[in-house]
Amino acid sequence: MKTFLITSRLIAIFLVLTFGLTSCNKSDLTNDDETEASQGLNIAEIEDDNTQLMADQAESSGSVSDLRLISPNDNSDADILGGCAVVTKDTVSSPKSITIDFGDGCTGPGGKVRKGKIIITYTGAYRAPGTAIHVVSENYFVNDKKIDIDKTIKNLGPNEQGNLVFDVQAERIVTFPNGSSNKSTVHKRREWLAGASTPLDFSDDIFRVIGEGTHISRRGITYQVHTLTALIRKVSCHEFVSGELKIVRQADNRRFAIINFGTGECDDEATVTLDNGRSFTIDLRH
Repeated sequence: MKTFLITSRLIAIFLVLTFGLTSCNKSDLTNDDETEASQGLNIAEIEDDNTQLMADQAESSGSVSDLRLISPNDNSDADILGGCAVVTKDTVSSPKSITIDFGDGCTGPGGKVRKGKIIITYTGAYRAPGTAIHVVSENYFVNDKKIDIDKTIKNLGPNEQGNLVFDVQAERIVTFPNGSSNKSTVHKRREWLAGASTPLDFSDDIFRVIGEGTHISRRGITYQVHTLTALIRKVSCHEFVSGELKIVRQADNRRFAIINFGTGECDDEATVTLDNGRSFTIDLRH
């Protein structure tokens, strides 16, 4: 999903790198445009990750209404997609297909409105080694942001530990109401660490993600992104809960930041260390 994985306020970090600053304070992170961009890109990353979960659940149960996350504030779980999405399965055509249709507006419990479609084609069962899955969005919006996703997933089968591994290549574009956009291209390996044995219970799923990619900001600045330490995504949490990313400005590799996602808790926070050694905490919620 959603490495190459660029979440939430990381665009604010990109802003710091773009202007070549050697120090950071709160005022550096409060630009309204970049805040909007960071929130939109975080939505794209989470939606990218969620589309893989949607594909799995829709193929398994014919629904996406059981996709749930735990709130880090009160430990309560909530249906994040709502019950209004219509899932249509075509098991006759080759390849088989699934369409998840949010219609003209499907409001989840948190007030987030989705509309448009997620279209999935697949050559076999999600859990079957060798299965190829293609996921694309069609006029898919989250609130007022248009999210374009084009993703290819291949099930590589179990590794030496017996965990299923997926090769994922994706392009994501976030288009904002004013017409500006961010674009990211990613290539990652996603290992299913836990939860594969309970196909109808997504709350216990845990994934390990490594990879790399390129991000082009709304300002046209290109960044290279890769994992230093594998990222861990608990499906019951909104964000990655541990692992480290490094982002490097392509035009000047002296400018970089390392993002640490913590020690495994659902806290929606990460610690960022800039090239000058300065560290600060960012809020990953969107």
